[in-house]
Amino acid sequence: MTPPDAAPTTFRRRAPLVLFLLYVGLLYGLTNLLQRGLFERDGYFHARFAAMMPVRGLSRAFPWTQLSTWRTHFCDKEFLYHLALMPFARLGHDPILGARIFSVLLAMAVLGAFYLVLQAHRVPFTPVFAFLPLATGGLFIARLGMIRSHVLSMLLLTIGLHLLLKKRYRALALLGFIYAWSYTVPFVLLLTAFPLVLGLWLGRERLDLKLLLAAGGGSVAGLVIHPYFPLTLDTFLTYLEVFRLGLQGPAASGFELGNELYPYSWPVLFDIYPLLLILAGLLVLTLILALIFGRRRLTPAALGVSLAALFWFVMTVKTPRFTEYSALLVPAACAFVFRDLWPLITRRTGWSERPRLRWSASALALLLVAGFHLRALSFYRVYEFPYAPPRFFTGACAWMDQHLAPGQRVINLYWDDFPDLFYDGSRQTYLWGLDPTYSLRADPDRARLLERLRRHLVQLDPATLAPFHAHVLVLRQSRAQAFPELYRPPFQVAYRDASSVVVTWN
Repeated sequence: MTPPDAAPTTFRRRAPLVLFLLYVGLLYGLTNLLQRGLFERDGYFHARFAAMMPVRGLSRAFPWTQLSTWRTHFCDKEFLYHLALMPFARLGHDPILGARIFSVLLAMAVLGAFYLVLQAHRVPFTPVFAFLPLATGGLFIARLGMIRSHVLSMLLLTIGLHLLLKKRYRALALLGFIYAWSYTVPFVLLLTAFPLVLGLWLGRERLDLKLLLAAGGGSVAGLVIHPYFPLTLDTFLTYLEVFRLGLQGPAASGFELGNELYPYSWPVLFDIYPLLLILAGLLVLTLILALIFGRRRLTPAALGVSLAALFWFVMTVKTPRFTEYSALLVPAACAFVFRDLWPLITRRTGWSERPRLRWSASALALLLVAGFHLRALSFYRVYEFPYAPPRFFTGACAWMDQHLAPGQRVINLYWDDFPDLFYDGSRQTYLWGLDPTYSLRADPDRARLLERLRRHLVQLDPATLAPFHAHVLVLRQSRAQAFPELYRPPFQVAYRDASSVVVTWN
């Protein structure tokens, strides 16, 4: 028979998690309701692609990027993400509505799983530490709400952290397999396992190579046993090339990639992620003191999570693309270290016998976290509203749908215009999209020519555009102003509105 006070006790224990998830859902739900467009334009591609999956099936042709390896050798590197998104993207005639709903639920799942992992490992003040990622910086809040597969990767890594600490080898191998079907970088779990296993060993546990074999073996198996194999291997090599070019910078590589790949200066990094840098600094200081005064105060789990967190923090310094992992693991590491030091703190301060001290310290911690969160929200508001205009090519794509033949090739000078074009104008095909590296691997000469044309290092005229075998060009109106030659013969402006322009020539 259940004791009379069991239900109230269970409710009190679960109430913080419920309130936390309600806040996350409200934050992203209101954002999606009030936004005119998407801050991260790739979401339009993912929404449209997921909606088309029942028709496309497992096709390895993707004609919408003519100057790309995808044209004849397409690999859906985020297959399970798109599969999960598909029923939402098909809720109505506009796929972006369901995709937004899915993004809210996925963000809630990430932070909910993060909360439960901390709770499972008996972290004191779990709600405070679970809230820390939302206080690390505004760009992290924005990245958590994107319609992109890295959010699913954050969920998988959070689950993976728990499995690594619990040494659940079979489950870890299965998770690695799922990773390879879900995300562009299938070895995130293995990269996390390396420093974590080292930390466990430094904490005087045996060197557990089975964790590495499980995480890595599962991911390798996922790449091989895959509906798009062997193209999965080529896609993985392509992403190694993406990061290589990103680390070189646009000046050295000759190609401008996504801004998320290029490292920030330390002042900019601190401006965007102040609490993340503060927590990472405190974590390093704590580990140094622990090594000096005896690391036995820290459990192997705390050392392992700390080294994994610092690994991803260093990777974030190299390229902000990995912020989603450091913004989760650095707070997690701080939580584990705090858990281990908590008995020492209570003994030295007489915490349990001094209620005023408890309340004062708790209130101060909450105020600090809330202050950083409010600062992050001020950045988030800028990302999500002024930098999130409506779709650019709705009118232009409607014009092309009426005046161009199905599948007719259209030149898009800017690869980051492709998601908008694919969403509204999937009846036509374009040159490149999502990442210029695919074009560079498919046709280096024409890819470099297109990049020079985009940067206006080469004059636009029918002769320079002839290698692309197209007679229609589409641009955002704001970008078209940088190419005055498009407004002179032999070019003709066939369509123009406030956000886009379509140019034709014979």
